[in-house]
Amino acid sequence: MKHKCIILAALAAFSIVSCNDKEVFEKEQYKNIFGFVSESDNTKKMTVSLHYETTTTYMSLSMGGTKAPKNDVKINIVLDSTLVDEYNKANYDVDVEKYAVVMPADKYEISSMTCVIKSGEVLGTIPVTIHPAGLSPDKDYIIPVRVLSYDGAELHPDKSSLLLKIAIKNQWSNSSGIGYQMVGNRKLLPDGSPINMPGTKTIHCWTANSVRMMPGNETFSKDKHTLEAKAMIAYIDAAADAKGYHKVTLKPYRDIKVTQLDDDPEYPNVYGIIDDGYNTYKTFLLHYKYQIGNDVYEMREETRVLYSEDKDVDEGFTIIETKK
Repeated sequence: MKHKCIILAALAAFSIVSCNDKEVFEKEQYKNIFGFVSESDNTKKMTVSLHYETTTTYMSLSMGGTKAPKNDVKINIVLDSTLVDEYNKANYDVDVEKYAVVMPADKYEISSMTCVIKSGEVLGTIPVTIHPAGLSPDKDYIIPVRVLSYDGAELHPDKSSLLLKIAIKNQWSNSSGIGYQMVGNRKLLPDGSPINMPGTKTIHCWTANSVRMMPGNETFSKDKHTLEAKAMIAYIDAAADAKGYHKVTLKPYRDIKVTQLDDDPEYPNVYGIIDDGYNTYKTFLLHYKYQIGNDVYEMREETRVLYSEDKDVDEGFTIIETKK
């Protein structure tokens, strides 16, 4: 009889514990927990076109739980530059040249520092307007925000902040750079023989109507001093000629001496989207002189990359057919 009482007591206790566990589980299951929508490292990446004066993206906050909140959840956010410091230290340590920077205040507008997740809904958004003109492909820009205060729900501790990373692009390239295939020839002036120069040329976007590149087969480097000493800018006219080509004007990025030569019908310093009957390419046909140290070179080159339509940047450019 004594053993039966012990067993019944144990079963009763187990039943009570099971009921308590169920209640806790249900509470956890229905609990409303919110946080920023982001990638695993609390970042969201956005590439904006230099061809538009402004582009709007969104910061989003999402609500977890099996049921949507019964009441509005009000969330206040704040800018916090220390988040960029923490990001840089965690990702680059002492390699300060790779550090991301806080987005300049005149390059964006956050529509509101308050987000409301409405009753019965699970997502709230805050529009962010980006002004890309003047941004550099050499910098990683971040708009850093975190939750300041809230009511009506719980905050996920690992999703309490967001690093909105902004990059730029144009018709020809982006912040990361695109590798164009180059064929051409270079000769050392005044009386050197032309030498074939096949290779890959990394091109970066610069402004809405220009790109940055290295002359000839000079090796690209992100090093500031190399860029200032050797890089050049190619400006592309918006208006096309009767054949669909756009005039290119070459200028120094900073220190290099570069002179374009416009007397060559095969390399007339133009850009066009060319269909050769097999493939379609974004193509530069360039002829110029440049000086590195005491050496002066003359360069003729066709530099191209396979074309793929991007409606954000390709408006106004027509495909030129040169069937083989």
